Amino acid sequence: MNKKRVGVIPVAAITLVAIACAPLLVWLKGHAPLALNVFANERYNLEIGYQVTVLALAAIVIGLVYAMTGREGLAYLNLRRRGGVIRPEPWIGVKPKAGETWRHLGLNFAVVITLATAIVIYFQVVHGKSISFDWVPGIFLVLAFALANAFSEEILFRFSFVAVVSKYGYSPYLAQGLAAAIFGVVHYFGNPGGLVGVLMAAFIGWFLAKSMLETKGFFWALIIHFLQDVVIFTALFME
Repeated sequence: MNKKRVGVIPVAAITLVAIACAPLLVWLKGHAPLALNVFANERYNLEIGYQVTVLALAAIVIGLVYAMTGREGLAYLNLRRRGGVIRPEPWIGVKPKAGETWRHLGLNFAVVITLATAIVIYFQVVHGKSISFDWVPGIFLVLAFALANAFSEEILFRFSFVAVVSKYGYSPYLAQGLAAAIFGVVHYFGNPGGLVGVLMAAFIGWFLAKSMLETKGFFWALIIHFLQDVVIFTALFME
C-alpha cells in the first residue's frame, strides 16, 4: 500500500491532537490545574502548576508520536544535531553560501528573533508601566519556566508534525505549514499577542519546524524558543 495513503490517518490524528492542545493551553493559563504553594508570590505558584501540567501533556504527545512513528520519529529529539543542509528560502533572505550550515543559520536567527521578540514585548508588556523584579528566586524561575515552556510547546506544535509528516513521506512544507498555522492562531491570546503576535508566532512556528526537518534534531528549535521565552517571562515577572 502507498506510504502516503497509510499516513493520512496518523497525520490527521496528530493534527487534531495539536488543534485540541492549542485552546487547552489557553484554558489552562486562565485556571489553576495544579495547586502548588511553593513561593509567597502567587504568580510563581500558578506558573509552576501550569508548566508541570503542560509537561505532562507533552509527555503524552511524545508517547502518541512514538506509537505512530517508532524510534524514527523520536530521533528528532536529538540535541546533538546542530548542522544540516539549509534549504534556500529567498523570500526571507535565506540564501546559504557554500559550506554554510544550520550551525550558522541557527545562531544568526537566534539573535534576530530574540531581538525582535524583545522589541515587541517591550511595547506590549513593559512600556509605560512601573516595573519591579524579584531577582531571587525570579531570575532562576525565569530560566526554568522558559526551558519548560519551550520544550513543551516544541513537542506539541513542532515535533509532533515533523516526526509524523516525515515518517510518511509528505512534503516538509506540510509540517511547516501546520506548525505555522496552529502556533500562530494560539498566540492571538498570548504574549506577544494580537495580530502582531499571530504573525510572529506563525513565522517562528514555520522556521523552527524547518530547523528540525533540516537538522534532523531538536537543538535549534529548543534554543531559539528558550531565548524568546526568557525575554517574555522576564517581562511578565517585571509587571
